[in-house]
Amino acid sequence: MSRQTFIQRALEAARQAREAGAPIVPEIAAAQAALESRYGRSLLARRANNLFGIKAGPSWDGETINLLTREFDPETGWHAVVAHWRKYRDWRACFEDYGNLIARLPWYADAAEAAKRGDARGFLRGLLARPGEPGWATDPDYEEKVLSVAEFWHLLDQKPDVRPVEAARFFLDGLEMPLEAASIVGDKLYVRTRRGKK
Repeated sequence: MSRQTFIQRALEAARQAREAGAPIVPEIAAAQAALESRYGRSLLARRANNLFGIKAGPSWDGETINLLTREFDPETGWHAVVAHWRKYRDWRACFEDYGNLIARLPWYADAAEAAKRGDARGFLRGLLARPGEPGWATDPDYEEKVLSVAEFWHLLDQKPDVRPVEAARFFLDGLEMPLEAASIVGDKLYVRTRRGKK
């Protein structure tokens, strides 16, 4: 699967989870999934449809899988550990569970509130570790990495590239037309002419 196909599929699954009530911002969730799963190529993603590295704690009663991972400790740095991970039937179930964790765990309350407002960056900041509270990842550069993925795929672009055309002259079949408005959207030119008396 190409990286672009992964992003499209992850974004669709995240949007379905959001429509089902998950308090998430699909664009950030898709970027996280790409980062966490190496665009679906990680063993955890391939064997368990687990795109976020969600571990299986005592409260999890679904299927699990045991795999090696790396964790960051502020005192000792990176080290390898064997962890128990949640296993999902498909990507949508993974995004829904991701949303359930954000809704349920008090330290993600800011993320859930930001998701309600559609605040992508606020949502991501709400997932980060704070003093005395765990965060989504132990990587100190997590926010920057997720935003890099989101920006690379233009996931946070809210509006098309719309630029006004100034001092433009518009000709149709060799005749200059009175121009009321014109804009460039992406690579297309849109014009509106004035209809005056001849």
